[in-house]
Amino acid sequence: MSLASAAAPVPPAYHGVWRRTLLRVPGQPDDTTSEVWWLQTQRWHADLRVRADRPMIPGDASLATLDRAALTALAEHKGFAGVTTVDGDVCRWHRRVDFQPPSGWPDVGRMQFETPERALEFGVEQDYFEIWERLPGSAGPVQALEAIDATRPTWLLRAGTYVMRVRPRRDTLATHRDGLTALAADVDDATLRTWLDFELSFAGFDAQGRCTIQRSTLPWLEGRAIDEADALTVTDAGASALAARHWRVLD
Repeated sequence: MSLASAAAPVPPAYHGVWRRTLLRVPGQPDDTTSEVWWLQTQRWHADLRVRADRPMIPGDASLATLDRAALTALAEHKGFAGVTTVDGDVCRWHRRVDFQPPSGWPDVGRMQFETPERALEFGVEQDYFEIWERLPGSAGPVQALEAIDATRPTWLLRAGTYVMRVRPRRDTLATHRDGLTALAADVDDATLRTWLDFELSFAGFDAQGRCTIQRSTLPWLEGRAIDEADALTVTDAGASALAARHWRVLD
């Protein structure tokens, strides 16, 4: 039995999209500027972290057209997706896929909800402190879908009016605690491009039902629509209707 099928649903207080407003790590300046979103369904999560000083990349770019400096900048993205479990006030994020190479550390925090819309996270295995605030409009229905027979794994997660699309790279990276930038220092551009071929996109539905990408590990996708998001609107029609669109329900 997989962890996803065996895991109990997380408490409803966790559901939604949480924006990180503070990261405090001893010996480092507080981070209040990185754009960080954590989307949580009943069991599944997706997390995207974009530095505030990320360089501008034009919308007609691609991994094939970027030079080494731009590729290295993209390697500083962070994000992951997988299954969440909660035991009392201890929350564990079991990462099934990770944009960065595995660090060797488990991802576990002690959670304190100051209000229904504001949560404090205290590191358990590592020393850190984070503040999370739930985005308005994200406390609605939550869903997690997985593509059927896709050429690569693809997940769609929804909380209220927000969506995360996850398409991980094909390669498995070696454990490296100094991150992807350090791991990539000794590889050629072609190898680095395959490692960066990992999409984590954060999107939102507008009043017309269009689901538009706001931030992504592939920046040229920003402003484009997630066309597959229509699958998130047909789950009530039953599994056969969803399967016709080549998706299965995870949550």
